[in-house]
Amino acid sequence: MTNNNNGSSISSGGSGIHKTRPKNLDSDAEDSTRSEKKPVVYVEDPPTPPRWLSYEFIFYYIIIVIGYFVVLKMLITRSNEYNDGSKENKGIVDGWFLSRKQDLSDTQYKIYRQNFPLLSIGLSIFLLVSASIRKNFPDKPYVRILFYNIISLGFLIFVHGSSTFIVLGIAIINFGISRVFERSKMLPAITWIFNLIILWTCYIYEGYSFKTLSPFLGDELSFWLDEHKGFLSWETYFKVSMLRFISYNNDYYWAKSKRPVVDLKGKSAYFIAQERHQPMEHYSFSHFLAYIFYIPLYIAGPITTFNAFTAQVYNPQKTYSFSDLVKASIKILLVFLGLEIALHYCYYHSFDKSDVWMTFTGAEVALTGYLVLNFMYVKFLIIWRTFRLFALFDGIDTPENMNRCVNNNYTFTGFWRSWHGAFNKWTIRYLYIPLGGKKTQFVSIWIIFFFIGLWHDLWLSWIAWALLNCVFFSIEIGIMFYFYHPKRLPLRRKWYWRFMVAIAGTFNIFLLMVANLAILHGFENSIIFIHNAFFVPGGPTAFILAYSWLFCGIMVMIEIRESEKRSKEVKPF
Repeated sequence: MTNNNNGSSISSGGSGIHKTRPKNLDSDAEDSTRSEKKPVVYVEDPPTPPRWLSYEFIFYYIIIVIGYFVVLKMLITRSNEYNDGSKENKGIVDGWFLSRKQDLSDTQYKIYRQNFPLLSIGLSIFLLVSASIRKNFPDKPYVRILFYNIISLGFLIFVHGSSTFIVLGIAIINFGISRVFERSKMLPAITWIFNLIILWTCYIYEGYSFKTLSPFLGDELSFWLDEHKGFLSWETYFKVSMLRFISYNNDYYWAKSKRPVVDLKGKSAYFIAQERHQPMEHYSFSHFLAYIFYIPLYIAGPITTFNAFTAQVYNPQKTYSFSDLVKASIKILLVFLGLEIALHYCYYHSFDKSDVWMTFTGAEVALTGYLVLNFMYVKFLIIWRTFRLFALFDGIDTPENMNRCVNNNYTFTGFWRSWHGAFNKWTIRYLYIPLGGKKTQFVSIWIIFFFIGLWHDLWLSWIAWALLNCVFFSIEIGIMFYFYHPKRLPLRRKWYWRFMVAIAGTFNIFLLMVANLAILHGFENSIIFIHNAFFVPGGPTAFILAYSWLFCGIMVMIEIRESEKRSKEVKPF
């Protein structure tokens, strides 16, 4: 969530603070332009010589391979107990691959895979019609906007049924707020307050009920409306819509108040589209509805800003060619197939969800956490990239999520900037910078993480997640501020510096796992998880072996970053 002065990125593992800027989608420039008045001098650490074929790294490769061999052996041995019928678990069902059972205990993934064929057909038809409109009406983008509005209304009725009235009512009120308070500095605050009230009351009341309106609608009509709310609960998808409401109202307010635009020299096409104010006629009600309910991004995102979306309706993205998108489609299908096969051999998500892990040895408890986080990563990668891909085919680019593999992160900063990259950029633009940017980050990250936690759900587990992330994130900011200051450049040039980074990074990985598993375990079970993993007989041995394995992995991660630096490749954070 946090960003570095002057748009610089902190490159871990001996690369220090460097001045290279990501070419794509980095909103840090806003922070440097709007919240930093005094120039700061940075020292760029030179890249180190490659070590890929050194004896040191050959040793790391051997340890990593042995570690994965042990992991796979433990994984297959435990899973086979449930595959051969000697043990049963509710989430493990009959599969389709080599007569093995499959772990479908994750509801979100189960729903996605069940609806993937219908979803693909529906979105493909949407793309064909949209492409036809672009071809036949190249100089009339408003025809495309009209198409989006008509098809989106039909889609809402199909998935939400009578709840469409609620969804449209909330949208109309948000649009009304933008117009009633368009000359007031309170517009952003009022927008936030209204949408937070809707978010948390719809959690509490499970999406509202029409029977509360029975004095006005009558008992019979109210009952009928409650019985026909559609097969997708609107409140689940309001979370993403809320982010769009806030984006539209803020972008409109900033355009209306003529807020200065940051320096766009050398920035990506997407960043330029996001930062430039749209012509005032583009902030109309029809454009607002097209953005809020744009079908390819409505269900799961990724998040894009109103300015960027509307700009690309008029000038479709040219960053990715058709062949690039075809290759991306093949990659997603291969990852999808790979996860499907993996779930026929790895049942650890089901073990975690059903608390079977509480009966495991220390090493297996730790392995459960590692495998569950890997599953979550691949699941979200498939879902987010599928919907983003459909949007790209339609000419709408969005920030990418999952820019680095989950097993190629060892800082909280890097993890969150790559895991949910689109949401991270949204948070920077509409929360982090308005709250003061880097000047107030030690305070603002608490507000941001608690918002993100409670945005996901009103569960104690999400409060635990937010609290743990805030504590660990604050510690990391302080440590990195100290060690990556230009005064510490001599230390960062020492031969043992990368070993110091790897030792600290390994410990950080354990903290990352604990913080993210809190989503599943909450406060109480997280403590039990840590105790069972490392403080039972065999636990200290498991900790030492895991630490050694992860240490070797981080040394490779550091070298990857040094390799990127040597080739001047920068991840699009």
